[in-house]
Amino acid sequence: MSEASSSSSRAAVILRGLPLLARELVRTARARFAGEPDRMRAALEWVLERAEPGRPDSVLEVLDEFARSKRFLMNVGPVKGLLLDECVERAGPAARVLELGCFCGYSAVRIARRLPQGQLVSVEKNPGSVEVARQVVDFAGLAERVEIRQGASSDEIPRLAGAFDLVFIDHHKPLYLADLQALEAHALLRPGSVVFADNVGPLFGAHEYLDYVRGCGHYETRYHRSTVEYTELEDGAEISVYRGPKAEA
Repeated sequence: MSEASSSSSRAAVILRGLPLLARELVRTARARFAGEPDRMRAALEWVLERAEPGRPDSVLEVLDEFARSKRFLMNVGPVKGLLLDECVERAGPAARVLELGCFCGYSAVRIARRLPQGQLVSVEKNPGSVEVARQVVDFAGLAERVEIRQGASSDEIPRLAGAFDLVFIDHHKPLYLADLQALEAHALLRPGSVVFADNVGPLFGAHEYLDYVRGCGHYETRYHRSTVEYTELEDGAEISVYRGPKAEA
């Protein structure tokens, strides 16, 4: 796709998203006027009040309900979440998984529930997100499988050791490419490692990341067209299998 057509597609998606933006602005204003907590803490309270302790599926269902009926949440959501589930299942119950960006803990719960003998390491810069995510993961009964590290991905990636079977990237979009290259440089990927990059559809402008995984020769990669979580706006996920640094094109 040319740069001009890509920009046109992104503009069209943004225009279609204006009603959603207006709705969320109204919801946020109402919540603030009512003295409600910020959306992450409100989501946590919703989980604590409505979900069943120790049941990850219940936690996910309640967070999905909150995002649809109360306030938008930047989770992978139930649609693209099925793609993520498939990747975790293929990695196996003892897989080692890295998550970049945990927000309120939705994807951490989604991943860790399928890792009875595995481990999820989640890196999140925002201290508020870390606090909420840890409580959500603990409430779901998955704390022993999940390590949430608070810090910038650029600082935390060099501190990690050992290759991961699966990497889920869902943090600040301009960091996707630099962090993927850092994972390669620090030998945190092995041949066969899967990299799942969320929110790489036309709305998010992830062209440099997509150009790299599709053109560098290190990956077998595929774009999965979908929608932005809890909306009908076009989005997609890029799922890439690492072939190694010297893979032939």
